[in-house]
Amino acid sequence: MSECESIQESIGRWLDGEMPASEGESVRAHVARCADCGEAQRRLEKMQIALKNVLAAETTPIEFMPFWRAVERRISEKSAWYDDWLDRARGLFTAPRLAWAVPVAIGLLLVLFSTDGLRFGGSRGSFASVESIDAYGRSVALLRQNESKTTVIWLYQDQEGDNEAADDSAKTAPAF
Repeated sequence: MSECESIQESIGRWLDGEMPASEGESVRAHVARCADCGEAQRRLEKMQIALKNVLAAETTPIEFMPFWRAVERRISEKSAWYDDWLDRARGLFTAPRLAWAVPVAIGLLLVLFSTDGLRFGGSRGSFASVESIDAYGRSVALLRQNESKTTVIWLYQDQEGDNEAADDSAKTAPAF
């Protein structure tokens, strides 16, 4: 690489002041005596001036002091207790949390309406359940209705007359 090529690569750093003083002095001396390198310096200076003018015209100065004053005021400002609660409540009602709230609400309603102790709107109707049957399920049934506190015990005999001790279940349903 010739001396002029090396100097022309260094002219940009020299104009920006990014070069040590000793190197900058050697570049300045070379540009002063070399016509080609002097022309490269003038083109680079024109380009820098044009860029500065365009950037200065395109951007408006930004004033940060009002922004920082507002930040400082908001930090030092004491908020009311209900503002803190409102902020927390807003955080609870985000989309992912609401997705969990729907199944939880349905589950709670199912639990509340399915228990006998917690009924809303009065009686649910008259329901009865078979509570127990004897060992083979052929001759005794116990039916209990909770609301009326009624218990019914049925003793019955299979119409077919099958042996009660037989391991096979009856072919027909018992007659109540």
